[in-house]
Amino acid sequence: MPRICRALLCSIVGVGLAGTTAEAGRPTEELLPKTTAGFVAVTSMEQLGDHWDRTQVGQLMADPVMKPFTDSLKEQFEDRWSGIHERFGLTWDDLREVPTGEVCIAAIRPRPNEAATAVVADVTGNLDKTKEMLARVSASLAKQGAEKTERVVGETTIIFFDVPPPKHDPEAKPQKTFYFLSEKDNLLAATDSLEVIQGILERLSADPGDSLANLPGFRAVMDRCAKDAGDVTPQLRWFIHPLAYAEAVRTRIPQEKRRREKSFVDVMQNQGVDAVRGMGGYVDFAVGGYEVLHRTVIDAPPPYRQSMKMAAFPNGGEYAPQRWVPRDVAMYTSFYCDLLNGFDNFGPLIDEVFGKPLFLFRADVKCQQDLDSGVVPQEFHDEFKKEKISLEKAAKVVVKKAGTLWDIRETEQNYIVKKVRDALNVYEQQTGVWKDVLEGLKTDEEGPQIDLRCDLFEHLGQRVTMISDYQLPITPTSERLLSAVETTDEKATAAAIEKWFKVDWTAKRREIDGHVIWEIVEETETAVPKISVGAIPSLGPKEGEDDAEEDRPRMFPHMAVTVAHGHLFVSSHLDFLLKVLKPAGPRETLNLSIDYRLVAATIQKLEITEKCAEFFRRTDEVYRPTYELIRQGKMPVSETLVGRTLNSILGEGEDGTPRSQKIDGSTLPDYDVVRRYLGPAGMVITSEPQGWFFKGFMLTKESQ
Repeated sequence: MPRICRALLCSIVGVGLAGTTAEAGRPTEELLPKTTAGFVAVTSMEQLGDHWDRTQVGQLMADPVMKPFTDSLKEQFEDRWSGIHERFGLTWDDLREVPTGEVCIAAIRPRPNEAATAVVADVTGNLDKTKEMLARVSASLAKQGAEKTERVVGETTIIFFDVPPPKHDPEAKPQKTFYFLSEKDNLLAATDSLEVIQGILERLSADPGDSLANLPGFRAVMDRCAKDAGDVTPQLRWFIHPLAYAEAVRTRIPQEKRRREKSFVDVMQNQGVDAVRGMGGYVDFAVGGYEVLHRTVIDAPPPYRQSMKMAAFPNGGEYAPQRWVPRDVAMYTSFYCDLLNGFDNFGPLIDEVFGKPLFLFRADVKCQQDLDSGVVPQEFHDEFKKEKISLEKAAKVVVKKAGTLWDIRETEQNYIVKKVRDALNVYEQQTGVWKDVLEGLKTDEEGPQIDLRCDLFEHLGQRVTMISDYQLPITPTSERLLSAVETTDEKATAAAIEKWFKVDWTAKRREIDGHVIWEIVEETETAVPKISVGAIPSLGPKEGEDDAEEDRPRMFPHMAVTVAHGHLFVSSHLDFLLKVLKPAGPRETLNLSIDYRLVAATIQKLEITEKCAEFFRRTDEVYRPTYELIRQGKMPVSETLVGRTLNSILGEGEDGTPRSQKIDGSTLPDYDVVRRYLGPAGMVITSEPQGWFFKGFMLTKESQ
């Protein structure tokens, strides 16, 4: 789980807060560099704690019956904080008790292949306690064998700590930690980068021109949230540059432990996801009659290239639940997506992942100086002409690893440059893999012989609906999921599905109540390799794994598919699909349930007229499977969406899944005690010229 997200969750869980309200200092985004990749800022720890305590969830966590559980949960969050404690000597209690104004935690990329963490806090009126904390930090780091030195810069002293590797990981690299306390500005800062700490100090007395505050993506996100919020100061602000943050996290992983093949960040950059300049927003608790009110913005100004073009979500349409949506579902989502456009722009992603680079030519190693400067060398232009390739004037050089690896990107084509000994090898990223797949599906005598675009996608509409529920008794596999896509031609869609699944030996054709249903259930043992048309391919084997298809699990081990009620239905389980297909009276549908109508009415009050998606959640039902699995001690094997997320937060190991449950759920009360604190929730999304705006809320239980 990313450290920034952990810090956000810690700030919510650790709400026993102290301090006094002080006059606001400079916003921390003005002090952080423009290379900041992730940022979480709390305006006032005292205010956040006060508002959290007013929420029903806060009251639940404060209930004595929950104390054994909350103590265990806090222990796990503090354990996750241990990485920062080892580097900075800073405890979670220090972060709660010392700041009196704004406090932030940031992930920073000072330069490629480097990552830093910074903590900045307004300590107005709390200087004595801050000095006491610094003394404790010095003592804590000294116990780890750290050497302390000091340097005076202007009127401020920067404290240096050289921290040896922790005893539990002697092969780790030594760490450097830097602190300063500016009594003049009432500011405390800590980081593991000298460049970052010096930059923060310089911006205290200078125009923050190169700061996070003036980064276009950050400014766009915060301005859009402020436009909706008006003059209200949020309790919490956050921002992340997705690809930069992912790269910063990857930088923290030792080189020998990284996957050898192309990284996820490389793929996303090449596919145009770098159009996302940032995402972030505001979060408030117990305001305006809401338990939680959040605003989120994804800033992604067009034009888009490669598979980023799939991101087309038109506003408008109908969002009320269809008659087949059962009244008692836990979650309901409806959104509009240009699926045909998505299909037409899916190819570059498949080509990127599965296509092997094609060698073009070898160039002189002296050209790397131009490449590192972001310039396509003249020698490359000459060689491309020999290959009868017309390189675009706007071709962009992206430095992947200075002196080692570069990308040359055009609108629709990428070239890769690798340094191999004393020369530069230039490759063309192979395309046409997706085209070959489609051709095979169409002409292979043993395949479905289906023109996927003409036979299926041209007959799909733009409205997509997703619902979820669970089966009692609660087990790790209780969750049920179903997706439905409107069809413009039900018969043609059904014919395409028939073609697709009739050649899949793992699919069983069933006729139930007049519906033709194709069911796939992964068998535990079989003498035949598990290769089928219905399988979803992985993105290739991980390091150390072989390439055998039969060793890879399906993304959906259980699946039931049919066409009915003007929709293509894909369900995780047959029983849930049959529940949806069963004829229901008007009062048995979600549209007439009281809590759905309450959320729908609240969405109307948000005054967002143009929208591409609406969400409805019965949080007391959504969280029940996770809660019950924690009580049973079975969270490590949970397959629920919430469970997987919680496992990634509290898990251990590279895959984020714990070997054993760390939270003690044996003392938890019956779920009926908990559910009365959990009200319904809703959210809307609107597509805007520069990206997408989200606004969501959670209501009190009494409002139902």
